Amino acid sequence: MKHSLVFCFVPLTFTLWTLHGKFSPATMLDIPSVEEKNTIVNAFVKDLESFTLYDEKQDNFLPVICCVCDSMPHCPQWHQFVPVPILADLLKTCKLGRSTISNIYPAKLLNDYQIENEKLKDYILSPSTYINDKEEALICKSCLSELEANSKKKYKSQRYPPKESIINGYAIGNAPFELSDSNNVELTLTSRLRIYSQSWVFFAGCHQHIKGWHTLLKNQPENHVGNLQVLQQCGMEKVILVALCGPFTATQRALTLKKTAVDPRKVIRAWEWLKANNFRYKDDVIPHIDTIPKPQILGEKM
Repeated sequence: MKHSLVFCFVPLTFTLWTLHGKFSPATMLDIPSVEEKNTIVNAFVKDLESFTLYDEKQDNFLPVICCVCDSMPHCPQWHQFVPVPILADLLKTCKLGRSTISNIYPAKLLNDYQIENEKLKDYILSPSTYINDKEEALICKSCLSELEANSKKKYKSQRYPPKESIINGYAIGNAPFELSDSNNVELTLTSRLRIYSQSWVFFAGCHQHIKGWHTLLKNQPENHVGNLQVLQQCGMEKVILVALCGPFTATQRALTLKKTAVDPRKVIRAWEWLKANNFRYKDDVIPHIDTIPKPQILGEKM
């Protein structure tokens, strides 16, 4: 007779009949004690806290940004602090110095990645590098692990920067004034990434602040201004809508309108800069300033 595997369930526990004909009682599932629950809750809160920084001097919350790769956390406990002298030694050993790429990138671009700390000023690091009161720099665990592993390699030729580090082909600099001076709606009119359908929804109320969301739908946008012109010719003169879902205070309304207003001169200026500096825009025919659509405000007089 063949043996079979049989489960017999009873409240709070179960017994397993094995192929060898023996019983093996399982451990009962106990309700966590107060101490155990506190441990679980504290660990959960600690994970949540690891996504932000609180700077006591500035009395403000700051984003967590790795000094080497300039990225933000995608999981809890993503970063740690390393004493500046130790970090400087690792950066030097793994060739993150400015001189390493000075013949590749212009000095103006490299200046965007120079921080004021005396021991770290010669290295390509994030402009958002955070150093606490203990003279420790924030770095993601992935970059730190690569730095430590590479620094231990026998030959200098094998010691290289982390794969995702800024110096490893990710030095793009800050946006020029022609782009940074524009708001999101103005940038949308020149962007190739998100044009077909977008919405900015703002909510305001008694808390004296503005909340909302921004929805993006993917499309091919290279001729979007031309498409807007066609819609205008069909009688749809106002094809960019800004909805105010009140009640808004006078200050909130003014801030929202400022963030969504369109200055055609800024749009043309941004487009001209992109055409001159970004090969993806080199064949664009910049439209006349009078064809740049302006948004219609819904709820402006509410």
